[in-house]
Amino acid sequence: MADDEKRVFALISAIGTIRDRLRQDIDGLRQIHNRWRDGNGSSINLIAQLTGLKSSLGNIQSWLNYAVNDLHPQLLSDLDVLTHSCGILVRHADALNVCLGYRDHGPVDFAAKLKYRVAIRSMERLQQVARRQNDAVNLLLAACHCTAQAQRKILLHKSRQIRNEDAANLRTLSQSSGMNGACITGLAQLSRFVQWLRLLFHMKIARNAFDGAVSPTEEESKQITAATRSEAIDRALQREATNLRRETKLVLVGSTQSGKELIMHQLKVLFTEGYHTTEERLKYRPAIYQVVQSLISSITNLLKDTGVKLSTELSHDFAILLHELDAGKDGITPDAVKAITRIWSCSEFSKLYVRNFEIDFPQYAPYFAQEAARIADPDYVPSEADIIRLNQSMRGISEARFNWDELDVHLFNIRGYVPQPFRERWYHQLDEATSVIYTIDVSLYNKPSPQRPTESILVHEFEGFESWVNQPGFAKSSIILILNNFTRFVSKMAYAPLEKLFPDYVRNESDPELSARQYVLRRFKNMNHQGLPMYSFWVDLDSSDNQHLYTALKKTLGQIQQRKAKEEAWDSSVGSAEADSERPSTNGLSKVNLLSPSRSRGALREK
Repeated sequence: MADDEKRVFALISAIGTIRDRLRQDIDGLRQIHNRWRDGNGSSINLIAQLTGLKSSLGNIQSWLNYAVNDLHPQLLSDLDVLTHSCGILVRHADALNVCLGYRDHGPVDFAAKLKYRVAIRSMERLQQVARRQNDAVNLLLAACHCTAQAQRKILLHKSRQIRNEDAANLRTLSQSSGMNGACITGLAQLSRFVQWLRLLFHMKIARNAFDGAVSPTEEESKQITAATRSEAIDRALQREATNLRRETKLVLVGSTQSGKELIMHQLKVLFTEGYHTTEERLKYRPAIYQVVQSLISSITNLLKDTGVKLSTELSHDFAILLHELDAGKDGITPDAVKAITRIWSCSEFSKLYVRNFEIDFPQYAPYFAQEAARIADPDYVPSEADIIRLNQSMRGISEARFNWDELDVHLFNIRGYVPQPFRERWYHQLDEATSVIYTIDVSLYNKPSPQRPTESILVHEFEGFESWVNQPGFAKSSIILILNNFTRFVSKMAYAPLEKLFPDYVRNESDPELSARQYVLRRFKNMNHQGLPMYSFWVDLDSSDNQHLYTALKKTLGQIQQRKAKEEAWDSSVGSAEADSERPSTNGLSKVNLLSPSRSRGALREK
């Protein structure tokens, strides 16, 4: 067992090293692509395949961290072989980056063009090998998660078949890489020599011009300076545009109580601002006390409005909570904590809370009811979980930039109503977002809409979703739908059937939960008039740190970016093909250029 654990740790380390080298190779290939945009999109396709392989290896690495006791010897052996094959692939990708790492200065000469043409062949071979390796990794990953031994054996057998078929490609790649590398290196040296000759030629011309020219006037100097500055600005704008194309732009929208503020705060804590210091957290203590006081007020109002009969002990607790509100003291007394705990956990109140849609509770009432004893401690210091569950939202737009592994994320959070002048001035920044993340609290389906009391508030959410996702600026975006408070939504259906609020809903008695989810998703899809790709997550945001959601969200965003990269490669290849087909013939023009200067001018005038 100890030997197996050592092998597992060695595999984790090896996979981590391969992923780091893949990240460097991907960055290098992006720089190469920016310098030389080949017509068939070979570099983009290779980047997409290597990115997918890196993501799959990351999933295997995550699984190995938690499955030390669930490893079969054959599975370990296959993972060893796979790591070795991926190492060979990465070594060839490193060599290609080194060969193409020389930056071409000035115009690209014939040697540089030929160098890139040879490199395209190497990229295509690497792309094929990377695709096969990615398939093998995905099969191994499926085998890792498979619990049935028979299915695991089948998946491992298929993975070995792919690797056996790919062995020939690896041998061909190894044989051709040396020759192509030498060819690329020789062409690069030839390109340097050509550029050196060009530099000498231009230096001679400049020297002759300088010897026979007069010094420029002050006006000409200003024009030269302005032109130089303009070129520098253009280059900076081009670099910024390249960075923006790589950026993962996310637009977070939804109602204030839908849970999107929690998502925004958690992402900022995890990736940008970090955790608060003790002094900073103490500043939030009055706000958290106020939330608990609001919780007590909501509990008492619900009990008073319903008039439910309570036991003697619970009636005493109810009186304690009323006295707590009347006292209006800072902090929470120990008696109030006991009263909150007993009332919240009793069956009578639980039924009232599930059926309630008239009394407004704090957004994360279950969390604060559970943590009331800790909050009431005299030495209480708010935790990060307490702070991020405060409703601190304001109107307007907030944003955050952070690196999420290989993703450069730019997150916009739309808060409340945004005035029309502000929209006209700033909303263009949201155009061509990678994804629109729309959050909704589905447990409020039995609450009437403020504008139309006879309809569910969910209808209002459908309309808000429709107005957002069908904007022309999001025509190339994807939609991520986060449906919050799923557990409460399911428990409410027993007391407030969905068909009473939505007559077109047909309940499936064998699986009412599934039919309700399908109905809600279908209503959202019907509002997606642009036919954008949709991804949905049913979650309970107030129950944990939501790491599972963020892991799935990162994986989904990675898939979206890979799809966009492939679409860009396809568009660039189609665009270059159309340009070649529409390019006019130059035969007549070449004949004119062979004439003498005076004759050629006359010929052009005759035309």
